[in-house]
Amino acid sequence: MERVKQFINLPFTYHLFFGHLLRLFLILYADYHDQHFDVPYTDVDYKVFTDAARHVLKGESPYKRHTYRYSPVIAYLLLPNIVIGRNFGKLLFSTFDVLVTIAIKSLVEHQLGGPADRQISRISMYCALFWLYNPMSIAISTRGNADTVPCFFIILSVLFLQTNVVRGMKKYALSGILLGIAIHLRLYPLVFSFPMYLSLGDYKINRRTSMSDGLLALIPNKKQITLALTCVLTLFTITHAMYLLYQYEFLFETYIYHLFRKDTRHNFSVLFYYSYLTMDQLAFDMVKTISQVLEFIILFVISLAFGEPQTLTFAMFCQAVVLVAFNSVMTSQYFVWFLSLLPLVVHNLKIKPAIALVLAVIWLATQGAWLFYAYLLEFKSREVFILIWLKSILFFCANIYVLGQLIKNYCPGYGFGQLKMVLKKTK
Repeated sequence: MERVKQFINLPFTYHLFFGHLLRLFLILYADYHDQHFDVPYTDVDYKVFTDAARHVLKGESPYKRHTYRYSPVIAYLLLPNIVIGRNFGKLLFSTFDVLVTIAIKSLVEHQLGGPADRQISRISMYCALFWLYNPMSIAISTRGNADTVPCFFIILSVLFLQTNVVRGMKKYALSGILLGIAIHLRLYPLVFSFPMYLSLGDYKINRRTSMSDGLLALIPNKKQITLALTCVLTLFTITHAMYLLYQYEFLFETYIYHLFRKDTRHNFSVLFYYSYLTMDQLAFDMVKTISQVLEFIILFVISLAFGEPQTLTFAMFCQAVVLVAFNSVMTSQYFVWFLSLLPLVVHNLKIKPAIALVLAVIWLATQGAWLFYAYLLEFKSREVFILIWLKSILFFCANIYVLGQLIKNYCPGYGFGQLKMVLKKTK
């Protein structure tokens, strides 16, 4: 135990080096694993990215590669996969993974009042290490998944929004630009724009607030206008540039397809079996529509409840969990959406270690149960659709229960119980 404490208390730069080294080892190991095991280590999407990059290098559309449904930007980023080597993309995603660690440390330091205090510096490092050595985050990036890229831009956007790395109105413009980039790469960060917008205002909305007073409180100020305008302009500029290159095919494959997507493989969603039964039905999907309406209401309420500077990151974390849990398609890579935000709020969870461990076991065990039956279906050709669906329901309940417990035990300024302070609002 003493050696573990000594390792944790090493300088932050040492941890960044070890984090890089660990990811590099797994990237090299992946080549061996893929050749000798039935279940490959490398994500199937990584092969899709590489094939799309190959088409781009030939001057063709990346969408010539079947199932490529991402921004062309990802295919362009992975061009060195063809020119330099097949593992370049994994190294790139792992680098973004480590950059997320640095951004987390800087942002948590600001949340707790600044890096001058030694205790604050230690707490912020613990939060950063929570991401750096998280097995899930390590696996996602080294398997060749690109979701760490938008995660980095999201956290960097909040960093500029809430700190004085850049002063004046420029920081709100930079925050909007980074959020616009993240939304272009992945649509889900769009929901974060509302709590970020609210965090720049001075509003008091509760159950007793009238509709007219509530609407008046949402009238934008200069900071909010700057954030919204730069975000929209950035998103429009990049999206329009891609549209000029690949026309409607780009819009459909990157965005429109995901609005109606039905995935009956690798899908943790509670709607998995329903999607399987209605795969060939083109009629209006009432079940999915009701689910999305309920999801929207929850996201809106979370924004109003936590859309303040000191609770902004918790609002974003809760929204990400809800987005993943209620989505009609849920794969392991989606967990990064909220796991990348968890280190920004974990220090404010006033919860006993034993209870935290139980919650982690509940989440991992229900996920593992699903994966077991999914393995039987895909690799052993067993008819276990019903059992997978039941495990999906169990996993959905686990997600909601764990989120509820985290909300119940959220205490701004707690700092792992080592700080007794009240956070001041960022102005």
